[in-house]
Amino acid sequence: MVKVKVCGITNIEDALKAVECGADALGFNFYPPSPRYLSPDQAQTILAKLPPQVCRVAVFVNEPRERVKEILSQLHWRDGNEAMSAVQFHGDENDEYCRGWGLKVIKAIRVRGAESLLGLNAFPADLFLLDSWSEGYGGSGAKFRWSWIEDLDPGRLILSGGLDLDNIQQAVTQIRPFGVDVCSGVEAKPGIKDHGKLKEFIDAAKAS
Repeated sequence: MVKVKVCGITNIEDALKAVECGADALGFNFYPPSPRYLSPDQAQTILAKLPPQVCRVAVFVNEPRERVKEILSQLHWRDGNEAMSAVQFHGDENDEYCRGWGLKVIKAIRVRGAESLLGLNAFPADLFLLDSWSEGYGGSGAKFRWSWIEDLDPGRLILSGGLDLDNIQQAVTQIRPFGVDVCSGVEAKPGIKDHGKLKEFIDAAKAS
C-alpha cells in the first residue's frame, strides 16, 4: 500500500489528525521564507505529542550543513533516538551534500522536463520526491507530466506536485510510487489543513 506524507505541518491539531487519518509521515518545514516554516522550538512542541510509529521528516532548502546539524540537534525524541526519521533536501543540494547524514535522505527534484531526471538512479538518496518546477523553492502545487517518470524505479519515488482528490487515485494506479506527498491540496489556507480534505485524500490514496 502506498505511503502518504503530509507536508507543511505547523500545529499539533493538524499533525494528530493526519496520523489519525492514516498518514505514514509528516513533513516539518525549516525553510524560513515559507509560510509553513517552523522554528525548532515550534517543531519540538509537536514532536513531543506524536505517536511513535509516524515517520518524521525535516525539510530544508539550501541550508549550510552545519545549520542543518544544529537544527536537528535541537530536536528530541523518546528513548534517545533521533527526533527526525529522515531529512528532505528541497533545493539545489548536490550528491556530495546528500551523503553522510545518518538518516534516510529524500531528495526533492523539481521536474521541468524529462531531462530533469537524467542520472537520478545513481544519485545518493534513499528516496526522490518529484515535484513540478516553479520559481523559487518549496512545493509548486502544480502537476507535471507523469509519462516522464515511467522508466524510473517507482519503489524510490514519492510523487508530489498538484495532487488532490481529483487525481490521487489515478496517480497511485498509474505510477505505483513508494509514496505520495500532499501539502496545499489539503489546506484551508497556507499552513492550516482542512481536516475533511485530509481524510478524503488519505482514504483515496490508500484505496488505490
